[in-house]
Amino acid sequence: MSTAAAAKALGVSRRTLMRWVHQLDMELEKNELGHYQFNDDDLARLKELQEQLNNQPQPQAMTETSRKGTLINTTVVNDPKVDTLSERMDELERKIRGKADDVVSYQLLQHRREMEDLLNKVQSLEKRVEELERSQQKREPMKDNVFVFDQGSEQKKPRRKNFISSIFSF
Repeated sequence: MSTAAAAKALGVSRRTLMRWVHQLDMELEKNELGHYQFNDDDLARLKELQEQLNNQPQPQAMTETSRKGTLINTTVVNDPKVDTLSERMDELERKIRGKADDVVSYQLLQHRREMEDLLNKVQSLEKRVEELERSQQKREPMKDNVFVFDQGSEQKKPRRKNFISSIFSF
């Protein structure tokens, strides 16, 4: 029997049928196209599951027309201890958020200080470079002008003869 025929026999959709197959971990035979094939034993197991699901009490708030998802059972506890623990948890969460905000603020201030320090260093280095360039420009014109007393030192001076050599050299 095919999936569509089995779903029709059970009165459910194909998707529901396949969900039940996966929940029961049923090993079904497949035809040559890879489609599941249901036999009478498989249908009997699925009918048992369907009867079990139908016999379970349904919640009153849940109707067929308003169902859009799965129902999560939540229990309401009116215990004062639970209320105080919830309040404590809320307070701790607020404190953690506050601490996180404080850390981020501190980091931003620290980065701002570092940026200002770096900016000041760059500005002082720029001033120093300008001063060095100005002093270099002032020195260069002085190299072109040669002083008068420097010119005489460049000429070769005659060597004096040694006293002893002058006596013997007549």
